[in-house]
Amino acid sequence: MFVDDRESAEIEKLQTEAQKLGAERRKLLAEEAKLKRETFFYPLVAGAAALAALTTLFGFFLKP
Repeated sequence: MFVDDRESAEIEKLQTEAQKLGAERRKLLAEEAKLKRETFFYPLVAGAAALAALTTLFGFFLKP
């Protein structure tokens, strides 16, 4: 009886660890997707900021 309890406790422990690892994997995959989106949009945001800065600069020089 004692051996069965030990084995079932060990199986439970391994299942819990597997669930934790699965959750960590999902978390890392979500982080990867977030970083991919940020990498895609970063040049657009940087370009828009540069365009806004140039527009402001030209506006100051062309203002009478």
